Amino acid sequence: MTMVFQRVSDRVYADTGTVGSGNAAAILLDNRTIVIDAQYAAPARSLRSSIEKVSHGRITHLLLTHSHSDHVFGNEVFQDCEIVAHESLKIRIQELANTTWSKESLQRQVAELKKTDPERAARFENVHVVLPSKTFQDKFVLGEGSSRVEMIHTGGHTADSSIVHFPSERTVIAGDLIFAGVYPYGGDPTADPDLWVEALKRIRSMNPEVIVPGHGPVCKIDEVDRYVDYISQTKTAMLELISENRSEEVAVFDPSLPRFYDDGGSGRRDSSLTQWYRVWKQRVAKKR
Repeated sequence: MTMVFQRVSDRVYADTGTVGSGNAAAILLDNRTIVIDAQYAAPARSLRSSIEKVSHGRITHLLLTHSHSDHVFGNEVFQDCEIVAHESLKIRIQELANTTWSKESLQRQVAELKKTDPERAARFENVHVVLPSKTFQDKFVLGEGSSRVEMIHTGGHTADSSIVHFPSERTVIAGDLIFAGVYPYGGDPTADPDLWVEALKRIRSMNPEVIVPGHGPVCKIDEVDRYVDYISQTKTAMLELISENRSEEVAVFDPSLPRFYDDGGSGRRDSSLTQWYRVWKQRVAKKR
């Protein structure tokens, strides 16, 4: 399994290259190590091994930026740690564990995927869903001074999305608020493009030197600006289409919408724009 585990600042390492999985990061402090996001179970084991080779303190915490499977299915590898997430993330994973992520449901998904996408099927085999052991509402803080790490709930990509800020090294782990260099996934039913922009502006206000995105290579503040501009311009164009009573099926493909990164045929663009259209149309309707 290919892993791009690299040092991105003095005390921060990140894996930004595991194919088919979200990025993950580790903050190495004097007396402990904090991991951000768990990927799928197989890469999580490689991730933990890589971290333990460079860390001085034992891994004490796993912080989860959001509830998507490519960031939380590896939780079981870190069960000996305190697993921290926004309170809504725990609720959502519990709901999924009883439905889409139940043992029986995952077994059915694996059987179907083996026919069409064996590599993806392997990611869902023998998954043991592990819930966060600690939750927070607005902010969770570890350490103090130059070792202070802040986890801040933002919403946007999902209702349970959070970012991790390491102020002393001007480093932000942004989760899936940023897919560096590629089109993001904004089609989650709880995705909110307005909160997404607010979250990005909050990241910008932190003036980070290093940003670890949820997908793609480590980036800088200019990537945040690209996202803010794109979502903001899309909102302006989409609101015009909504005012003209265009249906979502028509609006999503309207040529007036601004261009952005390619989604590689993944369908992320269409699902994102469909969800954003619904959010903005509902807000317009509430104002009437």
